[in-house]
Formats: sequence, structure tokens, C-alpha cells
Amino acid sequence: MPKILHAAMLLALMGTAPAITPAWADAVTQIMDHHVANMKSGNTEGVLSDYAPDAVVVTPPGMAAPGSGVFVGKDTSKLFRVLTDKDHVPGNKTMKTRYDSVAPDTAIMHWVQFQGTTQEVSGYDVFVVRGGKIAFQSVTVNPAAKLMKAD
Repeated sequence: MPKILHAAMLLALMGTAPAITPAWADAVTQIMDHHVANMKSGNTEGVLSDYAPDAVVVTPPGMAAPGSGVFVGKDTSKLFRVLTDKDHVPGNKTMKTRYDSVAPDTAIMHWVQFQGTTQEVSGYDVFVVRGGKIAFQSVTVNPAAKLMKAD
């Protein structure tokens, strides 16, 4: 791997990367934009349409659904049925996102909900896209740190 790309990936993971949007990032960005739009509207089937049949989603245990926080294949529907229900859509609608593309198939989505309120929660998700579908996603929730600056 070229040293400059390796350095950019490390900086992106640390949240200090310059805003670089290589051409290969467009496809991943489109999938993530579709994912966010469907989360905001509470469209569970639209969210699930972005995932590969054998996708793996890792969340903090018990974050939104009982269990270990690891959802594989069709079990991802259990997670997203909760995250797109009537109790979660109000937070989803307030979500602001920012993406860092770190490789041709990998991006970090920084997000914040209820920004500037006592309900504010933020975090980041790492997405790996293969064959036009999300193959892997990890969710990190960090209510103590604000990962996005106000626009």
C-alpha cells in the first residue's frame, strides 16, 4: 500500500484526515446516503436493501436489541426493525452525518443525533461495501464525546 494512502487511512481513523474524496468513494457514499435516508424515514425494507445477505453488523451489546450485539445475515432485520421503529425515527430524523472514505470499499460515518440538546448522542460507524452492498458495519456510540462540529 502506498505510504500516503496508508497515512491518510490512519489520519481518518483518528479523525484528523484532510477532506479528501477520491473518485472511488462515490459508490460507497451513495450507499451510505441511501442508508441514512431510509433510517431517517423509518423505511426498514429500504435500509435492509443495502445489506448483503451474509452481512455482519456489530453494535454495543443490548444497544437496540437483546443479545451480544452481533447480527449476521437475516438477523440484521431484528436490529433495523428496532432502529427504524416509531420510538427511534425522531432521533434518526435529527441525525447529521459526515463521511471519511478510507479505502475503495471502506468508509467511516460520523454521526450525531439531537445535536445541541440534553439528548445529544454521537458516534461513528465503519462500513465495508462489497459488490454494491454493505458487507460489514460496526457501530460505536460515544455519548460523552462530540464527534461532529456544528455546521
